[in-house]
Amino acid sequence: MKTNVYERRLPIRLAPCADELLSSWITRHAAFYATSPLAMLQHCLPDLRSLRAADLNLTEDQVVRIAHIFSIEPDTVRGMTFSDIPQSSRRMIASEPRQSCSSCRRAADGMPVILRSQFFGWRITCPLCGGTLRTIGGRDGPAPFGGYHDAALMGEEML
Repeated sequence: MKTNVYERRLPIRLAPCADELLSSWITRHAAFYATSPLAMLQHCLPDLRSLRAADLNLTEDQVVRIAHIFSIEPDTVRGMTFSDIPQSSRRMIASEPRQSCSSCRRAADGMPVILRSQFFGWRITCPLCGGTLRTIGGRDGPAPFGGYHDAALMGEEML
């Protein structure tokens, strides 16, 4: 019985990092297999046209298909997307990484790892280490709203 090329599992799977974004993980696989990130995505989901779409809007069938091809649990794939964010709040997700944690800058397999939390402008603390997030390309110096730190933490938890 012949297996469709789009259903074959990848022989090597790179482990995802904590809080890693699905497009980051797919990009690392693409680099490993010396192909483009979009080609890697379309190996799994031929109908998707962008990595951003995979981060935001995967159907349950698409999650299962990616999980099968990468030999990983569907819950792990879901956890790398923004599917846990209500549709009405997705407009608050940045289109590119906005912040980073200097303690948790990560690289895996020689490639930078992009974390989901880097897209959440409402976060002020790193979900991995609890450290303060810094704006990418931002200025050093005291936070202009430093006196509202406790209120900001409460708001972060609400969102």
